[in-house]
Amino acid sequence: MNVLKLILAMVGASVFAVGCAAEVSQPVSQTGVDSTEATATEESDLSISRLIGTWEATTGPIYSIEFTGKVAQTLGGGLHGHRFTARIDTGIRCITTPCPSETEVSGVYKSVGNKLTLASYDRPSAEFARILGEYKHSLSNGDKNLKVDKADGTIHQAFTRNVGVPCGTTTCGAGLYCCNPLRNMCARPGMFCIQ
Repeated sequence: MNVLKLILAMVGASVFAVGCAAEVSQPVSQTGVDSTEATATEESDLSISRLIGTWEATTGPIYSIEFTGKVAQTLGGGLHGHRFTARIDTGIRCITTPCPSETEVSGVYKSVGNKLTLASYDRPSAEFARILGEYKHSLSNGDKNLKVDKADGTIHQAFTRNVGVPCGTTTCGAGLYCCNPLRNMCARPGMFCIQ
C-alpha cells in the first residue's frame, strides 16, 4: 500500500514538474511582465504604457485623470496595480467664490485587456466613491482618445490625451496654464503668478 502511494506521489511530481517547465518557457518582456495575452487576469506592459499620461474630459464627473506607472495597492492589499490621480466634480454649486466644485483624489487602477478597475487606497469620500469600480475602456485615434463605460451604467465618458502646454523649457500639465514662460512657471487658473 505504501509503495502504491509512493508511485502515485512520484507520478504527480513529474506531471507538476512538466507543467512548471512549460510556464517558464513563455516569452517575458524586458520589464519582467508576461508579454503574451495568455494570462487574462494580469496587467501587461502594453496595456499600462498605452494608458499612462493625463487625460482630459469636456463633460462628466471626472474632469481629468492621470494614470502613472508607479506601482500601488489598496490598504490591505486587496488590489495591486498602479497609481492614478483624478480631478472630480464634488457636486457643490455656489453663488459666491471661492467654491470647491472640484477636488483631487488618488487611488489604484488596474488594466487587464479592456477592463479597467479604479479603487481608493482607503475609505473614499462619497464623491470619490461615485467614480470607483469596474469600467470597460477603449483607446482610439493612435491612443489619443480614451472612452470609459462604467459597468453599472452610471458613467460614460470620453477623454483626450493631454500633451501639455509648452511653457519656456517645460510643459504645463493637466489643469495648468503657462503664466510666465521666461521663468518656466505654470499655475492653476485663478492662482497668483509671478510676472
